[in-house]
Amino acid sequence: MIDLIFLALLTGFVLSFGFGSVFFALIQTSVDYGYKAGRNIALGVAVGDILLVALAIFGTGFLPNIPNFENYVRIIAATLLFGLGISQFRKTKVKVATTAVKSNVKDLIYFISKGLVLNVVNPVNFLAWVLVSSTLKTYNYSLIEEVLFFSICIGTVFTTETLIAYFADKIRAKLSDRLMISIKYATGVIFIALGTKFLLDYFQS
Repeated sequence: MIDLIFLALLTGFVLSFGFGSVFFALIQTSVDYGYKAGRNIALGVAVGDILLVALAIFGTGFLPNIPNFENYVRIIAATLLFGLGISQFRKTKVKVATTAVKSNVKDLIYFISKGLVLNVVNPVNFLAWVLVSSTLKTYNYSLIEEVLFFSICIGTVFTTETLIAYFADKIRAKLSDRLMISIKYATGVIFIALGTKFLLDYFQS
């Protein structure tokens, strides 16, 4: 049991630093809007992870047989990432440490949805959970132990990303407007680059 808990903690911690669109969105959101917004991004990621884990465990057998389904997913993901990337270049003026998000239902839904969407549209995240699930099978754990493993794993991802959001919020007061804008632009470039990769994967498939 101790080995299972340690493995789950280690796996969750590693997955927290995927350095994909979610990671950069988490940092940028926390810097721009404060800890609560970043925490809500992390919460959305956790919800997405639960969905991806369920899909990885039970497989895609329940999904309808749609021809070229993976290609459609790539196109949708690329479109969403392009939109998010372009939006980073629309607003160039950023006020550091004064843009904390308000605690209301609209903002809560928006940031949770953003974390959820960024998580599930990236095929790499699903493949990562499939790999983890497949590896876990080799340990011959019971169903209860597997549920415990994934619960600890997702909880670790959420906790780690929440801490990242907290520290990003703490250092934002020390960041200049120019650096803040650079972070926004860099995030936009990363989103667009990931979207481009998905399109290239589509044309090469």
